[in-house]
Amino acid sequence: MTPLAFIRSHGGNVIREGYAFRLRPGRMSADAIARVKPHMEAIKAVVWPAYPEWEERAAIMEFDGGLTREEAEHAAYQCMEAALAAVA
Repeated sequence: MTPLAFIRSHGGNVIREGYAFRLRPGRMSADAIARVKPHMEAIKAVVWPAYPEWEERAAIMEFDGGLTREEAEHAAYQCMEAALAAVA
């Protein structure tokens, strides 16, 4: 069972709001939550398939562009949203 399927089988879900994620635990026990925490990066990529690309863009903007992490995350998201809008 995948980590996301495990979360959902316990009545939980992973919610994406822009580039932020939160775990809605449902009936998950503290042990169950601890079991899925190490897999959150992979879960984020399932919930939002563009997550790895966004994360890479944010890292480049942070380290090569001199932005703070928060600024880089926001700028990377804006770039991805603009690219998506141009395609639509």
